[in-house]
Amino acid sequence: MSRGHGESRVFDAGIEAFLGFYAADVVCYPAPGWVEYPVCHGHDGMRKLSAVWSEGFEDVALEVHEVRDLQQRLLILAEFTGRTKNGGMPVRQRFGVINSDLRDDGKVGEVHFYLAWQEALDAAGLEE
Repeated sequence: MSRGHGESRVFDAGIEAFLGFYAADVVCYPAPGWVEYPVCHGHDGMRKLSAVWSEGFEDVALEVHEVRDLQQRLLILAEFTGRTKNGGMPVRQRFGVINSDLRDDGKVGEVHFYLAWQEALDAAGLEE
């Protein structure tokens, strides 16, 4: 069973709303191994990252578990869920994000992704 167009639009609309928190010239550093490029630029770069999930899986959802204000940085612990398109196997990927370069307008200028919560906590100098 493939994901319907309506479901895809809902996920894409969620990503578009999410981008409202990021500066148009945001610099994004994906987790190693997530995608083949080491740096993404701007909102289009962030869209390319989300496309990994929206194109490769169905019933895709994003859940934010925790947000920590670290003064000049923001730590987010979240999880992507979905099912593989071939076979419908459930998939869960916890990931962490550290937002930095906070601008005067409140938008984020730099973002680093980590494929494990502990990696993000370590990078932020925190413990779980």
